[in-house]
Amino acid sequence: MLCGHLTSNTYKHPQAPPSARKDKTVTMEASLQVALNLTAPVEAVAAQEFDYVIAGGGTAGLVLAARLTEDPNVTVCVLEAGSDNLNEPEILIPHRMNIGNPKIDWGFKTVPQLYADNQVAPWSRGKGLGGSSALNMCLYQRPSAFDIDAIGRLGNPGWNWDRFLEYAKKSETFQLPTPEEAEKHHFYTNPEYHGTNGPLRAGFRSTSAECSLLFQKTLNNLDIEVQKDHMGGKPCGTWVDPATIDKETGSRSYAANAYYAPNISRKNLTVLIGALVHKVTFSSTRSNEDVQATGVAFTYDGKNFEVKARKEVIVSAGALKSPQILELSGVGDPKVLKPLGIDVHVELPGVGENLQEHNAVVITFELTDSDRWVTRDAVQFNPELAAEHLALYRSTGEGLYSMSRGIIAFSPLKTLNPKAAEDMIASIEAKIQEQKDPALREQWALQLDAMKNDDVPDCELLGSPNYVPAAHPPNIKKKYFTVCGIHNRTLSRGTIHITSTNPVNHADIDPHSLEQDEDMVMILEIMKFIRKLPETEPFKGMVAKELNPGPECVTDQDMRTYIKKYLRTSWHTAGTCSMLPRDKGGVVDSRLKVYGTTNVRVVDLSVIPLHIMAHTQATVYALAEQAADIIKGVI
Repeated sequence: MLCGHLTSNTYKHPQAPPSARKDKTVTMEASLQVALNLTAPVEAVAAQEFDYVIAGGGTAGLVLAARLTEDPNVTVCVLEAGSDNLNEPEILIPHRMNIGNPKIDWGFKTVPQLYADNQVAPWSRGKGLGGSSALNMCLYQRPSAFDIDAIGRLGNPGWNWDRFLEYAKKSETFQLPTPEEAEKHHFYTNPEYHGTNGPLRAGFRSTSAECSLLFQKTLNNLDIEVQKDHMGGKPCGTWVDPATIDKETGSRSYAANAYYAPNISRKNLTVLIGALVHKVTFSSTRSNEDVQATGVAFTYDGKNFEVKARKEVIVSAGALKSPQILELSGVGDPKVLKPLGIDVHVELPGVGENLQEHNAVVITFELTDSDRWVTRDAVQFNPELAAEHLALYRSTGEGLYSMSRGIIAFSPLKTLNPKAAEDMIASIEAKIQEQKDPALREQWALQLDAMKNDDVPDCELLGSPNYVPAAHPPNIKKKYFTVCGIHNRTLSRGTIHITSTNPVNHADIDPHSLEQDEDMVMILEIMKFIRKLPETEPFKGMVAKELNPGPECVTDQDMRTYIKKYLRTSWHTAGTCSMLPRDKGGVVDSRLKVYGTTNVRVVDLSVIPLHIMAHTQATVYALAEQAADIIKGVI
């Protein structure tokens, strides 16, 4: 059994001792003193009836659960396949991603990628309460206003930047740096764009590495200026990225400890862990030709159960699981469902289509031999030292785990290479003219508009003071700085579809990586720019040599080969249950209701119809906050 009877019905948000806060140091010990078995037994769920049943206790699901149960007359049940995670100290360390840990990582993989050297890519996703907010790098940023307004332009009234910002601020308590911290570590932000009373704690880490700040200065010298208002809808520029951390405790702030734990005592909130959702169940009768959900079927401890929903079923299992649940429920493309013997309740070909992902490539530089540089390599290469720094961080908030992940830069391609941008625009214009699918043509046209707009970025650079694995292994006696080049506006569109009726089996994930050559060209241009950074001071003075891809990688063809072999993803999948008009491949309408149903919604990153130029965590919180008010009828 993965959970037992409720043993505690209270939860106090962990805080550091007053003396620690006064000294600007933190302790995580209070964060670790969370009672066991805070979730419900299966008997409290099986064959029971709730107003809302939420399939998935990840980031979006827990936001919804917290907001809907603010009304004591509303009952909510959350089904989560993983564990509660609240007692995992490794999750609370903001720097630790725990990738590959089967307890908290689903461990998805793509099918071999035809246009990327037939590589099978790992696609990690958080498993357990909090979902990927318990697994990610804690990077906290918002997209451009253009990206959010584009959702509305694709046929979704009510989805725009102004409303998005309202809900983004509602989700957070942003812990502003002192003027001294801002100046010393480049912790710049504008208080106007931040919330002060939301559940999620966010702010800056304790320090920035000198090599990171010199990297930022190098970008300044190449016309990418420091951006002090990057959370306000115009993110072009470079900044030290805020993070989802609680400065008072030094711990990761994520959906489980921000939205769920403080509300455990609510009698109208029931959360069952270890419950793998099989499908949404439907009534045999129809209302105006739309089907009505009656509940959710799930497995627990090897046995099958069902929970009833009086009002709605909300699917919040993420962009890789939500389409699987819909298809197993008989909602999707008959060409996928019928060969598996699944009865088609709603013919909806858009389910599992329009998959979009961020692509990335890493370039790693060896730093000059000097004790001057402080990087995270030491804790990567030396387990004993890592344990020491982990203990130091837990007790005082100091050490290598207190250091910022690095520097973010968002830029239009034309800043990196004006001629390449001109050629790219011409190429996309021609591709749009040739595209026969009007829905995809409309999306590509918006992506083209973004590229033509000087205030809207196309390229991301993420500079980190540490080695990142690629072609050549590190010398553990050396120190490294890695620049990740990320393309966030891919033209390629992929799919995710089930191949089995067994809910334990993952669906086939096929992002069609690099299928459109423009995606390859974009990464190639970003890579070329990064490789030229050592020609510019002060980066020039701190770099000894390029480790990856290395001096043997010279020509465009060499770089294309490297990109194909070492292509990465940021694990930001979107679009698989797109919020679009039904005749344009949409799965949900602007109220997030699944077409052809009376009472099923999808709320997670899968509904974003056109990908955003940002790491996605902050967007999911804002999306779920807005969805909660939609469900309540507030908007």
